Amino acid sequence: MHLRRRRQAAGTQAPGTQAAYAWALALLLLGCNEVGAQPPAPPAAAPTQEQVRAAVAKLRDDPNLGGEHTIRSLRWVNSRPSPPPPESPAWVVGLFQFLGETASVLIWIAGGIAVAVAAVWLYRLLKARSPRARIAQSVMTSHVGELDIRPTSLPDDIGAAALALLQAGRSRDALSLLYRGALSRAVHRFGVAIDASFTEGEALRAVDARLDRPRAEYFGELVGLWQRAVYAGQTAASDPVAALCTRFASALDGAVP
Repeated sequence: MHLRRRRQAAGTQAPGTQAAYAWALALLLLGCNEVGAQPPAPPAAAPTQEQVRAAVAKLRDDPNLGGEHTIRSLRWVNSRPSPPPPESPAWVVGLFQFLGETASVLIWIAGGIAVAVAAVWLYRLLKARSPRARIAQSVMTSHVGELDIRPTSLPDDIGAAALALLQAGRSRDALSLLYRGALSRAVHRFGVAIDASFTEGEALRAVDARLDRPRAEYFGELVGLWQRAVYAGQTAASDPVAALCTRFASALDGAVP
C-alpha cells in the first residue's frame, strides 16, 4: 500500500463550513432589517491597509475557509481484479464429459469379468478336489517310471503272489510286485494323484495327503524296504517282507475311505 496525496480546492467546503455560512447569512439579513428600521448611522471611517491585511491573514488561517490542506488515504497497490483464466478448449471439455459418462459402464464391465473369472476358478478348484475327478485323472497314469501299474498287469491277489516269490528266494521281485501293486491301488482304487515322473518320496507324500493313517503307514514301510533293496543293494529280511505280503489285502484291497 502507498499514500496518495489529494488537495482540496478553496471553493470546496466541508458540510460544517456550509452550515456556518448559512448562520452568518441569516444574522446578516436580520442585522440589515434592524438597520433599515433605525435611522441611518453616520458613515464609519474607512479601514486602513494594515487592518485589511490583518483580516485577510486571519481568514487564511481559518481551516474552514478555503485554503489547501492534505488528505491522506490508504489503498491496495494491486487492487485491480485479476483477469479470468482462459477457457479450456472444447475438445478437452468434451473428452472429460465422455469419460465421466462411460466410467460407470467400464466399472460394470470390469466387475462382470472379475465375477466370471472367479466363478471359473472356483469351479475348477471344486472339480479338482472331487474324488471322482482325481480318479479320472489318475486313470491316465499307467506307468510310474519304468513300473507298470495298470490293474490288468497285476495278479488278482497281489499279496499271495508276492509271498510265493519270497518263499522262492526272490525277495527283491516280491518287493517290486508289492510296490507296483501299492501304486496301482493308490492310483486306480483310491484316486491318489501320482504322476508318471514321481519319485518314491513324492508318491509317499501324495499318499499321506489322501489316504488314512493305517494305509499311509503301510505304504511308508513298503517304500522304505523297496528303496533299501533297489538303491542301497540290501537284501531285505524275509520276516518284514512276509508281513507286508500278508497285510497287503487288508491295507490296500479294502473299501475306498
